Amino acid sequence: MKQKVIGNPFVTYLDKFNVLSPNHSKIYDEYNREMETEESFDFTIATKIEEHLKNIFSNNPHSVILTGNAGDGKTRLCRLIHDQFSDKSLVNWPENGVVTVQYEKGTIKIVKDLSELKEEIIYGILLELQRCVCNRHKDKVFFLIAANEGKLSKVLMRYNELSVLRQYIMARFDSYENNDDHLSVINLLDVTSSVYVERVLNEWNKEEYWKACEQCEKKPQCIIYLNHRRTSQPSIQRKIVSQYRLLNYLETHITLREMLIHMSYLITGGYVCKDILEADHTHIREQSKKAYYQNFYGVGVGEEGFSEMKALRAFRSLDPGLYSYSPIDDFIMNGDINGDEEIERLYNEVFDDDLDIEFDYFKKKVRFYREYGQNIDQPFLEHWMPKLRRKVYFELEGQNYLNTLKLLPFEYLEQYIGLFDNDSAQSNVRKDLVNGLNRAFSRRLTHKFKSKGSFYLKVSNETLMIYGSFDRRKIELLQEKGRDDLDHLPSKFFLVVDGEVRLKINLSVFEYLMRLSSGGTHNILSQEVEILLNTFRNELIRISEPDMDVLEIYRLDKDSGVYVEHVLDE
Repeated sequence: MKQKVIGNPFVTYLDKFNVLSPNHSKIYDEYNREMETEESFDFTIATKIEEHLKNIFSNNPHSVILTGNAGDGKTRLCRLIHDQFSDKSLVNWPENGVVTVQYEKGTIKIVKDLSELKEEIIYGILLELQRCVCNRHKDKVFFLIAANEGKLSKVLMRYNELSVLRQYIMARFDSYENNDDHLSVINLLDVTSSVYVERVLNEWNKEEYWKACEQCEKKPQCIIYLNHRRTSQPSIQRKIVSQYRLLNYLETHITLREMLIHMSYLITGGYVCKDILEADHTHIREQSKKAYYQNFYGVGVGEEGFSEMKALRAFRSLDPGLYSYSPIDDFIMNGDINGDEEIERLYNEVFDDDLDIEFDYFKKKVRFYREYGQNIDQPFLEHWMPKLRRKVYFELEGQNYLNTLKLLPFEYLEQYIGLFDNDSAQSNVRKDLVNGLNRAFSRRLTHKFKSKGSFYLKVSNETLMIYGSFDRRKIELLQEKGRDDLDHLPSKFFLVVDGEVRLKINLSVFEYLMRLSSGGTHNILSQEVEILLNTFRNELIRISEPDMDVLEIYRLDKDSGVYVEHVLDE
């Protein structure tokens, strides 16, 4: 008699992160604690900020304010510091959200969430914090406060009695480099979540968690197990991490909690073992649509899923399935008859007879398409081509043959990635960025500087008047610094003019300017880019020193068809 399979308890654990599941736990500070399942799973993510906070209160005690979004781990960090310096673990937070820890260096007052308290209580806490900071903590009382930046700023602005603390905190909001031995403000929005993605995938794909699946008769038809196998592969993990890195480049922040929810859905597709065990043929076909590369972008999840899972909304515009790139589309339809042995090998590796392509159904359809050409049903192409582009993006390893980055909506992504820690590339790209800025300011196809040895940033407007000019010696491109206090990877650059005016260049701004430099139009990317550039131009006008005896404008050069600088004088 065959033994009844009860399922994998680790899949039940993962379902706790599914916001669309009735089993979902509201896991804010609990995201790394044991979950109440049939079997316990001790899951933690090591972070730099944990060690940084421990070091502060151990070796250089002073007050710390943590800011960030719900789900960034502020409350978890408060619990961690409590348990680190207290002789007993914190089971439940008191109703007022404040706990006190006595230890060898003094007293730590921990405020779990300033935003949950009444304003008069917040005022009292901040007034006491101000006294401690101003007297340099001579009474050995140190604060650890988790706070919403908006709520904190609102209270600070309302009370003149807090003006000194307001000045201290606002300076630290401007730059973390203003933190000192008396007060640190750490914004968890500065954490680059891509750092943690690979750690989570490695942890959740440990074979010990999936042993229960080995004897399951439904394993060949289980989309959850297939997703586990695929996301265990280092090459696929790197692709998943690179997608999160894209969000870093675009300055889109995903909290730890949102990332965990996304990774859980990536693997399970919202299913549990019961769904797999009770599935008939129709159900299996539907479940096959929940391959990890579909789940990553929320394909078929519905608007409810997008409203509940921020990560899906963030990745929606980066979906490689939506962008046609003819070499890859041709590979999908004809790669196995290409004639090149290596390409045919790659094709057979990607398009096997596994569950996500409904075993041999896809190959039969392709053969039918080749035989009957245009008679293939259009819904097949509309459904399968986006899905298979996603599959190719994540699973094709032969980048020398097909560049899967071409499936992403950025023309200059590879160049942007290549700038990091590359002084030569950063120096060389300045000219193109300046050409793009000149065209952005004037909104005209201006003369393009070809020599990297001589180029000028012309500060103009749509009336074609040039207010100032800065040569290349006054233009620097600086890479954002890394951080020692938290997990933060350099993800953007700053174009600095005359050592004073700075333009933040993330991937969006870079793509915008590079397209303009190469002759593209202005109707690309977001309005936020143009707002940023207009502010930058106004700051440049402020520091410009125009010659009052001459007027410099742009005029159309009929021979070349572009606008060139022209000087009007007496």
